[in-house]
Amino acid sequence: MAFLLRDIPGSAIFNQFAKRYPGLDPLATEAFLRLMRVGSDYLDFLDRLLREHGLLHGRWITLILLMREPDRAARPSVLAQKQGVSRPTMTGLLEGLTRDGLVECLDDPSDGRTSQARLTPKGVAKLDKIMPGYYAAVSELLEDYSPRELEQLLKLLRKAPEPAW
Repeated sequence: MAFLLRDIPGSAIFNQFAKRYPGLDPLATEAFLRLMRVGSDYLDFLDRLLREHGLLHGRWITLILLMREPDRAARPSVLAQKQGVSRPTMTGLLEGLTRDGLVECLDDPSDGRTSQARLTPKGVAKLDKIMPGYYAAVSELLEDYSPRELEQLLKLLRKAPEPAW
């Protein structure tokens, strides 16, 4: 879902609202809204790039997670946990990727009661086609930041807590 607010107010508006809503921290609120705006815009960019290659975000992330594995295989439950989705959602993602020949499901060699999803050569080729353009676009998006600024940004983002709800 896209974050639809484009006109993010400045400190004068937030200071005015803080008088009405005592829990409002003007700096935190503006930072939150700007982070949401940038994140939403970047997700839109990513979705457009992936659509050009016939993929959706969730399926692409699944392929990336498999590519990160030493043998390019993992149990669906592990993939679901790493991707932050439910097991049924992961099952659906893997079914679509299998249907497209990008992933194959095999018996888990360490536990015959379970299965593993494995990236196929076609899946590797798909990533090899997508990733150079993806990495070039990311570099272009962030080219106005110096390496020091990117390190500072990463430090701050790594510090951001996950919502407790």
